[in-house]
Amino acid sequence: MASGGVARGRLTEERKTWRKSHPHGFVAKPATLPDGSVNLMVWKCVVPGKEGTDWEGGYFPVTLHFTENYPSNPPTCKFPRKFLHVNVYACQYLATHGSLPSQCGKFL
Repeated sequence: MASGGVARGRLTEERKTWRKSHPHGFVAKPATLPDGSVNLMVWKCVVPGKEGTDWEGGYFPVTLHFTENYPSNPPTCKFPRKFLHVNVYACQYLATHGSLPSQCGKFL
């Protein structure tokens, strides 16, 4: 099986699992192509603001872009421009340290 088949097969299974059970308030679904078909390689997601924080009640969009090398390579995350400064910092810090400092916890 080609690597693209592996990526799409994995994403198909993950979509099934997500549709059965996912955290309340979170949204993750594949994008729709102009012909109405599903694009498993691009997912539109929404992360709710954590309760008890300044972000509570907010919904923060992110788009995940998967490559044919998934799951060996992670997806890239693209945020709307207005959230970019916070999210770029968070992603860079996560990549370097593996977790966010406590002051960032209120965003997540």
